[in-house]
Formats: sequence, structure tokens, C-alpha cells
Amino acid sequence: MSYADVIAGLHERFATVPGIKAILAYEPPSIQVFPTLYSMPTSGTRNGATGGNPQGQVVSMDYETVHRLVFRWQDQKTAFSELWPFINSLPAAVDQDPRLGGRIANGYARMLRYETTFVTIGGVEYLCLEWYSSVPEKGVYKDGIL
Repeated sequence: MSYADVIAGLHERFATVPGIKAILAYEPPSIQVFPTLYSMPTSGTRNGATGGNPQGQVVSMDYETVHRLVFRWQDQKTAFSELWPFINSLPAAVDQDPRLGGRIANGYARMLRYETTFVTIGGVEYLCLEWYSSVPEKGVYKDGIL
């Protein structure tokens, strides 16, 4: 599994959530439709296969990503009421298929926590629901991919 597999699988799951208008694998220069979700890697951890001959050693990789769901900041009541349903629906979508369509053989995707914040894109401020995901997997060392 690669990070590209992780994003493809998570975005497949998010596409099942009613109401999301666009899903991107990058921070856009501007937002055209609302809500738009985009994902960015935040951090990762690789363990195992260190030193010596790595052949046959077990390696684990944990991919952590922020998924920003962006809302137009019109007025507080409207913006927050549009955001609330996604607090539950985004993790529920991942929970329906935590192996991301079979992409993850020895692990599972999980939504860890969320925050509400503001983000500025193209000089415009938006309300944002940030969900953080973690996708751990382990396997046999092979060419530094896992």
C-alpha cells in the first residue's frame, strides 16, 4: 500500500457522504462549490526494518492525514448548521469500509479526531471542519514502500 492508495480509498469513502460537492487531493487555490473536501498528509511513522539485513523483517507504516471540509462563512448560524451533520457522517463513511476497498491488507483506516477552525484560501476566509485520519498497516519489508 502506498499513500496514493490511502488517499484514493479514503476519498472513495468520502464520496459516499451526501452533500459533499467536491473532493480534492490537494489544497485548491480557490473554492468554487461548498462544501469542498480536500486532504493533505500531516505526518507518518515507519517502524521496523532498521539496520542489518531487512529481508523478512516486519515493517509498519502509519499514514496520518488532515481532511478539510470547507464551508462558506456567511453567518455563524448558517455555517455551523451546515457543518454539524459531517461531524458524524465522515467517520461513519470510513467505518463502513475501514480496509478501504481491500487496499489495506493488515490494518484499517480510522478517523481520530476533529476540530473546527478557519482557513484562508485565495485570500478568502472559510469555516472548516478538519478531520484527522490514521491508516496503519504492517507487512514485510520490500524496497522501502512499506
